[in-house]
Amino acid sequence: MAKLYFRYGAMGSSKTANALMVHYNYIERGSNAVLLKPMLENRDGEKIIKSRIGLESECSFLSES
Repeated sequence: MAKLYFRYGAMGSSKTANALMVHYNYIERGSNAVLLKPMLENRDGEKIIKSRIGLESECSFLSES
């Protein structure tokens, strides 16, 4: 069964860095993990999620279809 986790917090509270670290740990263990972001958010690149400390990963778009 799949699980969906929603992380929230104040700006600068390492939400993105934490998501990237958790994603990496799932992949290392051989599990499937998906990083999603809205299509309108493109400040770091089209399909890139990037934290302020330099961690980054490719992601998929969250769309309505």
